[in-house]
Amino acid sequence: MNRLRSVTLSIFMSLLLFTGCQTIKTDKGQENNSQQVTSQENQNSNDGNNNSNGEVKWDKNLLDPQDPVTVKFYSYSAANPAYGTGFETLKNNFNEGIGKEKGVKVEYVMDDNNGTKVKADVKAGQEVDIIQGSFSNLGVYKEDLGLNSYEETFPKEEMEKAFKGIPEKVLKLGVLDDKTYSIPFTISTPMMYVNKDIVKKAGLDPEKPPKSFEEMYEMSKTIKEKTGKYGLAFSETNSSGWITASVLKSNGADVLSEDGKTVLFNSPESEEAFSIWRKFYADKVGLGGSDAEVVQAFQTGEAAFMINSTSVYESIKASFEKANMNLDGFPMPGFKGKDSIPTNSGAGLVIKAKDEKKAQAIWEVIKYYTSDEGFNTVTSEIGYLPLRPELANDEKYLKDYVEKNPMIKRNIERLGDIEKGPIWTGNRAAEAKQAYIDMQTKILTSQEDINPILEQYEKLINDMLK
Repeated sequence: MNRLRSVTLSIFMSLLLFTGCQTIKTDKGQENNSQQVTSQENQNSNDGNNNSNGEVKWDKNLLDPQDPVTVKFYSYSAANPAYGTGFETLKNNFNEGIGKEKGVKVEYVMDDNNGTKVKADVKAGQEVDIIQGSFSNLGVYKEDLGLNSYEETFPKEEMEKAFKGIPEKVLKLGVLDDKTYSIPFTISTPMMYVNKDIVKKAGLDPEKPPKSFEEMYEMSKTIKEKTGKYGLAFSETNSSGWITASVLKSNGADVLSEDGKTVLFNSPESEEAFSIWRKFYADKVGLGGSDAEVVQAFQTGEAAFMINSTSVYESIKASFEKANMNLDGFPMPGFKGKDSIPTNSGAGLVIKAKDEKKAQAIWEVIKYYTSDEGFNTVTSEIGYLPLRPELANDEKYLKDYVEKNPMIKRNIERLGDIEKGPIWTGNRAAEAKQAYIDMQTKILTSQEDINPILEQYEKLINDMLK
């Protein structure tokens, strides 16, 4: 009997030790006991990985140049011919430089901007390390893919050094539930592109762009009357509605609450902003359509102004040079008496580290891709904004580029004003996001009263987000 009690006690203590371990979660949030990591207490006593405040602290370098670690980087830009060459530059420079020195190698896995490939691979149990994840999908990535936050993966002091110079508002773009799940990387903001030739032909001064949507509307009427061209080219849906968020914020409205659980667009400020925007289409002084159709119309000289992403700048510039047209550009206008508020499109770097060694390898990649040299490539070869504004004045990096491209400099100067766009969360996040886009289309392409549409979609989307 005593021996039986002894064996039972031994088993019980073993179970206690076993259950004291935390486990890595799968993409469905279920625990996977085959991939155990030690508990916080064991980390403190055994390897010093976390200090008494729970902050990650690496005491030992686990990387070896003689045995390099491969980091799988899921990217939608690397698969796009317009951006792929710049991504190859980033990869090659890393692999032949700091990667070779440290023992880390980047390998791209081509994906789309909805993360179709990465979701399938996580579900199949494949190893995923870094994801170029769009911000509007960040809530879905967090909930479905079992992501790591930066705070629980990398040392605090390392992050403070690596991200120095990036504006605080930019760094907050990837924060959910007070933790960083994405560091901004390929970011663009709304830009007002200007065909100087059309504006001048209408008898207006191209050096004095409209400061508000109301002023742009009046100029657009003059342009249509004097030239037969449209004043504004602006997609009603603008991809995921990210510029719509900027339009609403610029008039004192918003789309979604900070936690992503309640819509906020049903307000007098939203109704007014949509009403002014809709007048361009209703009075046939503006044209809409898909992003591709809007770009095509502006490139072929059918509109004087275009509201679109800074990321299409290089292709717009090339088409204007080929057609001998004169291009200029400014930050998107606001509304009468109010400055515009830029939101962002693009993506950040999302991580899923399986252990400390892989975390150290991922960190080397993150550090390089968000370094001064990395952002120099991101801007000059890919077309996104450098997230350290100081690089625009640095002769070693982007000073020469921005002096030759003053349009880009004007938007870089607005980075400190940026505000987070909508990040959809919950099981039905994709449906909620689509309903938001459907709402925009219904408002902007019809003459129905706006308020009932806002009320209808407020109820519909809030039900989806519950």
